[in-house]
Amino acid sequence: MFTSIKATALVLLTLLLVGCGFQLRGGENLAPELRQLALVGDDKSQFYRLVAARLQRAGAVLVSPGSGAPILSITGVGLSNTVASVNSQVAALEYASRFGTRFTLDMPDESRQVFNVTFNRSFLDKSAQALASSREQKQLHEQMEREAAEQIVRQLNRLSF
Repeated sequence: MFTSIKATALVLLTLLLVGCGFQLRGGENLAPELRQLALVGDDKSQFYRLVAARLQRAGAVLVSPGSGAPILSITGVGLSNTVASVNSQVAALEYASRFGTRFTLDMPDESRQVFNVTFNRSFLDKSAQALASSREQKQLHEQMEREAAEQIVRQLNRLSF
């Protein structure tokens, strides 16, 4: 008796979550108009490959740009580091790292849509541990690239045509 009440409550909770439009993170499904998509950018970069993999995971089939499919262009990928704080000897203690990119979506018979993605992170300068500091910077950069790729797919997922 008690297990059937639990099972019924679980089914009702699941139906409630599905009915309100709740989706698990990473379970993005693109609009039908974006199922075939041409991706344009620096195809040799790690960021381009991340975006392509995220789009394919979301259900997009990547086609060549001349096929009449919507075109997603990734431009302006950049990373910059600026000094965020200094010590009493005016040596850098902390850096602020900024990763940004711009992407555009060109749909047939519609105007171009432009989007920006920017992430800011900070890290400590460990001059006594130069190797560890450079590894931390590399990991931070890779993390920002992954988050930006996921953000691109999430923004495309929110579009309606």
